[in-house]
Amino acid sequence: MNIYVSTNGQRYGPYSLEELRREVRANVFRPEHFASIDDCRTWEPISAVPGIGPLVYEVVADPAHHLLTIRYRGYVRSSAVGRCMKEVDEALTNIGPGFRLLVDLSELESMEIDCAPQIRRIMQLCSSKGVSAIVRVIPHPQRDIGLQIMSYFHYGDEVQITTCRTLEEAKTILAKGQALSTADSKDRKTEPVRKKSRKDKAS
Repeated sequence: MNIYVSTNGQRYGPYSLEELRREVRANVFRPEHFASIDDCRTWEPISAVPGIGPLVYEVVADPAHHLLTIRYRGYVRSSAVGRCMKEVDEALTNIGPGFRLLVDLSELESMEIDCAPQIRRIMQLCSSKGVSAIVRVIPHPQRDIGLQIMSYFHYGDEVQITTCRTLEEAKTILAKGQALSTADSKDRKTEPVRKKSRKDKAS
């Protein structure tokens, strides 16, 4: 597929889908800029190009591993976080209480301050659905985007929050947590139930 982009009276391209994704993530183009896939006969926003998918965020639900992943890339605007919030709400219907949340900011360049209300709403959704642990990938402190402060108001003390510098470190922590969770579950299933004796009843 050859894709052309029009912005500020200039025409650029052609691009493949992956090339166009990279340009948007690098803030060369924005999702609302217009693109054509039919040799410039018709135009539509880049975000509407078939197969382009979410450009600056990704929401992945993994019920088998009790894991929800939210990933932000490039330059993120409030409109994108609003769409992300809706996908998170839908994804949480497939994951039960006690799930883990992975927030990956390793490819984030910046996020508009107007995103704060939607970020708070996503935290509220995860809290109400019973998140048990959160692992964040934040390579640089300036990419925190206020998550640490907002967490104090939206997650209880029982929610374990860990911040990592790399995705590999986060995956290791999640794998260990999964192993411990599985072991605890097996212990609970195999723990014998001691019947009360007459002496116990008497006391």
